[in-house]
Amino acid sequence: MLGETFIVVWEGVDGSGKTTLLNAVYHMLSERRFRVAKYKTPSSSPTGLFAQQHGNKPETDPLTRMLLFLANTADDSATIKQIIDQTKPDFLLIDRYNLCSVVYGFSLNAKKFKTEIQPEEFKKFFETIEKLGSKVFVTPDVVVVVTVDPETRRQRTTLKQTSSDRIFETDEELQNIVEHYYNLYADWRPNQVIKVLNRDNMVDRLASELAEKFTDLRRKSLHG
Repeated sequence: MLGETFIVVWEGVDGSGKTTLLNAVYHMLSERRFRVAKYKTPSSSPTGLFAQQHGNKPETDPLTRMLLFLANTADDSATIKQIIDQTKPDFLLIDRYNLCSVVYGFSLNAKKFKTEIQPEEFKKFFETIEKLGSKVFVTPDVVVVVTVDPETRRQRTTLKQTSSDRIFETDEELQNIVEHYYNLYADWRPNQVIKVLNRDNMVDRLASELAEKFTDLRRKSLHG
């Protein structure tokens, strides 16, 4: 926690319904009279816009893309801290953060060059990013990793509006690799991660369960 703000980072494959679920939890916590803030990366800041414009070009190499999006999450962390300092929310929900940049960087590298970096190297790299950014990034209390079955994912991505990263959203091979790295992270840090299978017509139920879980975890963090 940063002060009394319980920080939840939301991650998951494209088409998992992550943002929809986040918004549902946001409204449920607000209805319970909690002060709730939310933030989405990549943002519309200069680094966020450049990361989207250049990083999402098919010809941009995976390392460059990863570093661009990491730069944005690092840059936006000052804004996130400012939100916490000025509004003092009980909960801050962040839609994708530094984990996403690393997961997609490793996944795109694996797909393009047909070489999978070993799990231990993934862990070491992410730990190094955390250490380098220990005074920059906010530390999440919980990371929610949202998953979905492949068919539902295909249907959802088909229905989504065109976006700058559309080519990645609809790439099933890439999304399967992305899911692999998110599972690796979840297995590595089980005490920090909540995995959610987001089936159709489950949003309200899942949001209610998560809102209750976050409320309980925040209370325990504050009072022991």
